[in-house]
Amino acid sequence: MEDGYTKENKMKKYTDFLYKMKKPLMLLIFGYTIFSLVGIFQIKLNTDFSLFSTNDSKYEDELKDLEISFGNLNQIIVLVEHEDFDDEVLNNLAIIQSKILEISNVIEVQGVAPQSIMLNGVETDISEINAETIKAYYSNFEEFSPLLIKDDIYYSIFTVFINDEFNTNNVNSVEDILAEHNYPSYISGDTYNQAKITDYIIKILLILPPLALLTILFVFRWQMKAFKPTILSVLPAAIGSIWTLGAVGWFGNEVSMLTAVVPIFIIVIGSADGLHFMSHFQDSIIDGNDYKKSTIKTLTIVGKPMIVTTLTSMVGFLSLLSMNTSSIYDLAVFSAIGILVAGIATWLVLPLILSNELNVLPKNQSVTKIDLSKPLKKLWGKKSLILTSIIVIVSIFTARYINNEFDMLMVYKDYTEVAVNANKVQEVNGGSIPLYIKYTFEDETMTLDNMNEVNSFVSGLNELAEVNKVVNPYRLLDIVYQVNNDGDIPSDMVLNFLYNNVSSDEASPINSLVSKTENSIRLLVFPSNLENDTLKVIEGYAEINNASYTTGVQYLMRDLNVNISSMQITSIFIALGIVLVMMIITLRSLKVAVYSLIPIVITVVSLYGFLGISGIALNITTVIIFSITIGVGIDYAVHYSSVYKYYLNKKYSKSEAVQLAYDNSSRPIIANALGISLGLSIMMFSPLNIHFNVSVLMWVSMIVSVIVTLSLLPTILKGRRDKDA
Repeated sequence: MEDGYTKENKMKKYTDFLYKMKKPLMLLIFGYTIFSLVGIFQIKLNTDFSLFSTNDSKYEDELKDLEISFGNLNQIIVLVEHEDFDDEVLNNLAIIQSKILEISNVIEVQGVAPQSIMLNGVETDISEINAETIKAYYSNFEEFSPLLIKDDIYYSIFTVFINDEFNTNNVNSVEDILAEHNYPSYISGDTYNQAKITDYIIKILLILPPLALLTILFVFRWQMKAFKPTILSVLPAAIGSIWTLGAVGWFGNEVSMLTAVVPIFIIVIGSADGLHFMSHFQDSIIDGNDYKKSTIKTLTIVGKPMIVTTLTSMVGFLSLLSMNTSSIYDLAVFSAIGILVAGIATWLVLPLILSNELNVLPKNQSVTKIDLSKPLKKLWGKKSLILTSIIVIVSIFTARYINNEFDMLMVYKDYTEVAVNANKVQEVNGGSIPLYIKYTFEDETMTLDNMNEVNSFVSGLNELAEVNKVVNPYRLLDIVYQVNNDGDIPSDMVLNFLYNNVSSDEASPINSLVSKTENSIRLLVFPSNLENDTLKVIEGYAEINNASYTTGVQYLMRDLNVNISSMQITSIFIALGIVLVMMIITLRSLKVAVYSLIPIVITVVSLYGFLGISGIALNITTVIIFSITIGVGIDYAVHYSSVYKYYLNKKYSKSEAVQLAYDNSSRPIIANALGISLGLSIMMFSPLNIHFNVSVLMWVSMIVSVIVTLSLLPTILKGRRDKDA
């Protein structure tokens, strides 16, 4: 076992090296920071919702097959609300439709006011038709009508077909055109939602990390009682965040809605080592030691715990790599690298800056008015055992109510433009995000037998409570026929004639619903909601009725939802196993390592219980908090147990070591937990629900982790026999 003298001698050699190489090291750090800042401006954004899927999802292959069979699936829905429908309104709608068509990356626009329509067998310019005639014309088109009336309010629907290059600037152009007219308007669709994510990610990157940094500074200022040591406490984490984002930019990686919060994780979690270092350094200066000796003493006491806490935090994130989804890979790797860099910066930057002998003494050394460590100490003994038992029992009982729901609209908060628009389109149009059913025939598509088969299938779909409406290409042909004729389509020949006539118009929706070369059709199904069970019912109905397959972006997310629990458990066991091995190596005691793991296991159990109570779903976004809990929560046990072992090695008794460890570690542990919780509370200001939920769960995690670590762990260690110490 390495004794205190040997460890202190190593830290002295390391400190001597830093003092000797001070100038070149400072220049290197400064230069690389500037280089990283430039790299940040090279970052690319990824807004694709398909990242929320398992790596081997069949639904992704089916979506690609649909695109091959029926062409590009990209489209957005524009809904314009107007109280009347007269010639003036019709003229304005025609202007809107024509201007949207002129936007780059827009292929076609289907709407209430095209340049011309087929009226009584004659192609007629829209300017020559009055509003009443248009209204009567569309009244026959049922679900295909671009003009809807709901509660005496008119709604004009424009389906905008776009290419893969359609971007945020194009969305802004659509919004500008709509703003030119005094009509309430709403935009929805997968591509629109993804385009708007770009704006949200940029706002998150520019606003939330600085706010998190300011919050951490405020909390640490309460701990350090002076501004300079507070700045130094968070400086390594800030540097780690800059270096990591710079590397992301220079290496050409992308930032998604998940990885947008990586800088916050690095700042909030990576600041732990800086706080622990500065707390002990400040205490050493107060005791009368000079700056160099204080650096050596601080590194001797907390050097190994800082290494372990950095590694355990990394392990927490890297354990997410065991999950079968690439959506989490970048977040895991970027966060782990950032925390590693922040840890290295603590060892490197702080001793170098402190060598200038900055004044880090607290300005006010009076007793802190609010000392949270005192009430926690009162829980030592039976009280901690009772409290822990209650937490575990209640959590096990409530965990049964956990749900695994996660869909595209759950990403956004209710007040966001995306959520408001989607809800309105859902209300008026019967849905905003469609599912797709592919139906393939053995013979030609356009036969009455196949039409009747599909119509019967669609009739059954419409009877399901889970379905709002279905867009069926055969129904469109039937409507076109009945506009000028009575009764049903009489023969295959007439059906084919109708199809050829309708499909000759490149803007006709039937071209994206029928593939004659593959003898297939595509049905658009608008579900009543996007819940897992709803999607399961629709897919099950399609399977028993011999449809080829049912797919859609939401099925990608459902595939991940139903597998998330098993993947999460695997990730947790991997993280706990690796952390246990690391603690055994660090603490040189199997029993102390196992005891130190108990608080984090209890915290994980409590998180499951809280998910059940709160209704927050266990999904790809909330699993992140479990990894943070293991990686960060274990830091508190490591910090306490390491200081406990330090005093045991100094020949203090077991009871004295428990007390001294508490006196030396409780203050920074509580401050760090409070800092992390408040720091991640900044995510509540994110426009995305996925970030809000993480911040809520972080509070639960940190509260339970601190209470159990500082009450149960001392109780266990104090009750050990001296020969086990």
